Amino acid sequence: MTLDLNQRPQLPPEKLMTVTNELARWLPGSEGAGVANWTQSEWEAALWVVYWQNALPWLAQRVHAAKIMLPEGVNGRLQTINSASRERTEVMLEACTEILAAFQQAGIETILLKGAVLAPLVYPDPFQRPLADLDLLIRPKDVAASREIMLNQLSYRYYSRSAEDEVYLRGERKTNIWAPDNVHPVEVHFTLREEYAGIGYELAEVMWRESAERPYWQNTTARIPNPAALLLHVCAHTTSDWIIQRGRLMHIDDIRQLCAQMKPEDWQTFGQLVQPGTARFIYPALAFVGKYTQLDIPTNMLNSLREDCPPALLAWLTHTGLAEASESNPTNRSGIGLDIARRLARSRLDMVRFWLRSFFPRRYNLAKRYPKLVETPFWWLGYLLINLDRVWHMARKVIG
Repeated sequence: MTLDLNQRPQLPPEKLMTVTNELARWLPGSEGAGVANWTQSEWEAALWVVYWQNALPWLAQRVHAAKIMLPEGVNGRLQTINSASRERTEVMLEACTEILAAFQQAGIETILLKGAVLAPLVYPDPFQRPLADLDLLIRPKDVAASREIMLNQLSYRYYSRSAEDEVYLRGERKTNIWAPDNVHPVEVHFTLREEYAGIGYELAEVMWRESAERPYWQNTTARIPNPAALLLHVCAHTTSDWIIQRGRLMHIDDIRQLCAQMKPEDWQTFGQLVQPGTARFIYPALAFVGKYTQLDIPTNMLNSLREDCPPALLAWLTHTGLAEASESNPTNRSGIGLDIARRLARSRLDMVRFWLRSFFPRRYNLAKRYPKLVETPFWWLGYLLINLDRVWHMARKVIG
């Protein structure tokens, strides 16, 4: 019977969480004695975890280095998808250079973000870093021109808009999400904001200030954030994902690779970029990754970041691991996010912002639920629909 990676493993929830946390420790380099004794069902669960947490090439590399003999069905599937993922990364990087060239010809300034930078410039092996999508940052004034290029010159199709970006797709969806020809999403950001239960962190201005034209992929150049700014953005995005229960093994390797390349002057810049009010968005990522691998971070900087975090956030970080903060956790998080707000709030004003944004999100943040409605003059009806839906779900919980 073929293993269906679109289905949650049949392991008991506690066992799946154990597999997830063991992977988080073993992949970065711990001994992992328990891994060598895993049963077929545990290896199948591990394959499911790395498939959805963007770490399948990492597992393939570690299995090879540790000379572990996997069950035949698992090993064959691992190698097949690993090859596809590596090919996909190459295809996505080529697509990125194509977009950059078109934008440059049109005079659109563009900054590359996240995986598009990490894969070719930070990872020793570019193809070990899977690319599910591409993230680019442009100026707000260039949104219309970029849309024209994406739709009419590069043959992408419009997918959605949020308060921060427009998303375009090329290709069709395949069963294997890591197939080279699976749909290619491109997120064209016109601002860069990480949202945490109504409490936001704006990063666009920092990225523009802390970036420059640098050598990129296959003899091309691109505007790339400096190491400190790149780490800042990756940490902010990682914190956001872990805190909404979307933590991934990929985040551990991203931050591990970035920190290993930071020089003393980069850490000095990083310390200047993180303000007391924004440490709560940066420290959690470093704390989570530090649970699983040794990070060479100046002790005084780590202590300073920690001191600027709310006590409720620090308490949560102490007893939360990847399994609890990822899709390996069988318990769905609250749709409103009150617990998240309580961890991050530094004042009553923060809580007021949370309540306002939770019940009345920005117009285009309603697009994921009501994509057609937000494009009409009656977009405000989305507030009524989303809050009625919440009341219904809460009522069902009480009744159930």
